Amino acid sequence: MTFNKKEKLSITALLIILYLIPAGLEWLEFDSENLHVIAISLSIWLAFFYLGPFWLFYWTQQNKHVARLHVVAQGVLYVLMMFAGANIVGRLHALAFPQYQFPIKEQGLSAFLWGVFIFSMTHMYLLYQRFVQEQRLRKEAQLADLTSRLNPHFLFNSLNTISALIHSSPDKADDVLHKLSDILRYSVDQQNKWVPLEQELAVCETYLTVEKARFTDNLNISWQIASSVDTRQLKVPPLLLQPLIENVMKHVKRRPIELIISVQVEQGKLIFKVKDNGKGFSEQSLDEQSRAGKGLNIVKQRVDIAGGELSLCNDTSEHGGAVCEITLPIHACV
Repeated sequence: MTFNKKEKLSITALLIILYLIPAGLEWLEFDSENLHVIAISLSIWLAFFYLGPFWLFYWTQQNKHVARLHVVAQGVLYVLMMFAGANIVGRLHALAFPQYQFPIKEQGLSAFLWGVFIFSMTHMYLLYQRFVQEQRLRKEAQLADLTSRLNPHFLFNSLNTISALIHSSPDKADDVLHKLSDILRYSVDQQNKWVPLEQELAVCETYLTVEKARFTDNLNISWQIASSVDTRQLKVPPLLLQPLIENVMKHVKRRPIELIISVQVEQGKLIFKVKDNGKGFSEQSLDEQSRAGKGLNIVKQRVDIAGGELSLCNDTSEHGGAVCEITLPIHACV
C-alpha cells in the first residue's frame, strides 16, 4: 500500500472530516466557555483514533512480511490498532476530564465499525487504482503493438521511393535514406509514449521531403496550422498523421497531387484533416471504414485507444478529393 503526496493529504483531510461530522453535533451542546474542552478532545481523537492508527498501519505496510498478509489478516490488524487507539483515547480523556466515560465495550465496537469502514474504503480505492494502472498499461501495450505493425508497412513504401531514385539521382537517394533513418529512429524510440505535436509535425515534414524527392513538381503541400494550436504543449500518439499522408501518396493518381494538412482546436477537440485532390473514397470504403486499408485500419485502432475518432469522407466541393479527419479530446493531449 503506497500513496503519493497528494493522496496522503487527501486521505488525512478525509479522516479529519469523518471525525468532524459526528463530533460537530456534540459540540453544539457546548457553550463558548468550554472551547478548550473541544480543542483537547479534538486533538486526542485525531491523534490516537483516526489519524494515528491509519498512518501507523500504513507504516507497518512497508514491512514485506505485513504486506504479504492476507487482506482479512490485514483488516484484523488494523481493527486491533484502532482498538488500541480507542483505549488510549479513553484513558487520556479520563485524565483530562474525570467525569468522562468510554467503556471497553464501546471502545471495541467503535474500533470494529470504524476500522472495517476505513480499511474497506482504503482497500477499494487501492483496487481501483490498480485497475486504472492496468488499463493504462494495457492501452500502452496495444498502442506499441499497433505502431510496430505500422512500421514495416511504412518502411516498404519508403524503400520503394529510394529505389526509384538510386539510379537516376544517387545523391538525392542518399539524402532521402538519411531522412528515412531519422524517421525510423523516431518511430522506434517513441512507441510507448505520446510525443509533442511539434515533433510529430516535424516528422511528417521529413517524410514529405522524402516523397517530394520522388514526385518533384507533381506534389504540392499546404500546411494550415491554426494560431490557437500550441504545438509545443499538446501531445499526440507517435506516427499519427504519417499513414494518412502515405495513403494519399499511394492512391491519388492525379498530377500534380494537391495535399492539404490542417490542424485546429474546436470545442475541446484537437482536429487533424488530411485532404487531397484525388477521386475520393469508394462507397465501400465509406460504409466499412475499417476496410479502407491496412494503414488506415491501424490508425483507427490507435485513435480509438487514445479516446478519439477517425472519420473518412469525400469533399463535396468542385475540387473533390478524399478527406481523413482525426479528432482527439484536448484534455488527453495536454
